[in-house]
Amino acid sequence: MSSLIALMAPGPAETVLIAVVSVVWFVVPILVVLWFVRKTLENKRENVRLRLEVGKLADELEQVRKQQQAE
Repeated sequence: MSSLIALMAPGPAETVLIAVVSVVWFVVPILVVLWFVRKTLENKRENVRLRLEVGKLADELEQVRKQQQAE
């Protein structure tokens, strides 16, 4: 009977191993999702900035063309 109880109760090494596996199993996927969301939002902001820059360049080019046509 005592050997059966020893098999059911994990020791300190097994407890640490279970904790590490649990962290890897549950926490790492959550951190990956958070990283992905953060990078997606950062990319969205960068795209908005890029569109604004391209819009400014297009306006400047249009003004230069109008000036050249006027001359």
